[in-house]
Amino acid sequence: MILFIRFVLVCTIIYLIIRSFARYFEEQQKTPPGNHEQDNKNVRKTRGVSKEIGEYVDYEDVDK
Repeated sequence: MILFIRFVLVCTIIYLIIRSFARYFEEQQKTPPGNHEQDNKNVRKTRGVSKEIGEYVDYEDVDK
């Protein structure tokens, strides 16, 4: 019985590893290699604080 449980666990681990590699290579085929640079530029443009929010004020704790 213990041998069967070990076999099932080892097969499950092997299946998960193979599936993760298959998904990784599938994702690599979907995106062309030149798009990664364009994606990084778009991400940089969208980051930051909107001017509508206002200034950042750093409050300090005051001991009484």
